[in-house]
This record gives sequence, C-alpha cells and structure tokens, in this order.
Amino acid sequence: MTGAEIRRLLGKNLKRIRLQQGLSQFQLSMETGLTHNFINDIEKGDKWFSSESFGKLISALNIAPHCFFIPESGGNLVANADPYLIDFSDSLQKMAHELQQRYGNEPATPAAATGADKIVE
Repeated sequence: MTGAEIRRLLGKNLKRIRLQQGLSQFQLSMETGLTHNFINDIEKGDKWFSSESFGKLISALNIAPHCFFIPESGGNLVANADPYLIDFSDSLQKMAHELQQRYGNEPATPAAATGADKIVE
C-alpha cells in the first residue's frame, strides 16, 4: 500500500465514522480544535495528520485507532485480523507451556521460609 493509498483509506474511514455519528466537518472541527478545511483535506486524502491530530480525532469520535485502518474491501475487522489473532494465540500458548515447564513443578514456598527476606552483607 502506498502512502497516498493509506491517506485515502484513512480519509474515507474518517468521513464514514464522522457521518455514522451524525457529525458535520464543522462539528468535528469544534470538538478537535482542528480546522474545518484541514478535516476536509484529510477526508479527501490530500493531507496527512500528526499523531497529536490523530489523537484528537480518535478522542472526539470515541473510537479505537484501528478503526481508521479497516480496508474498504474487507470491512470485517475480525476476519482481517484472524491471521494475527491465530499467531498471537499460538505465541501465548507457547509462552504458557514454557512457564509451566519452568515453574509448574516447583513447590510454592513463602519468602520467609526461603530466607529471601534476609539482608545479606
């Protein structure tokens, strides 16, 4: 995906979300402190925004940042995220298995019984 394609995707998603919430560009500009023209330019894909402006937009719209990155063709975020969730799940299972092997058979002993609370000089 090129930079221009990303700008267009973010702009289209911003407009879609704004309209779903019944906000005009002017109302969103009042909520964010960004100018109406700047919001219009973002929605058209003509301008990029800073992380500070991004934070203002997600706060004003009360949405998660990833909502701006949902592709038009596959609007189902869960389906798009499946490969990542599977990989994440596999990683968590491996980590849990390693922790179980490493610490699962050790008896639980209080710190006082092990002398861990004593100062060694």
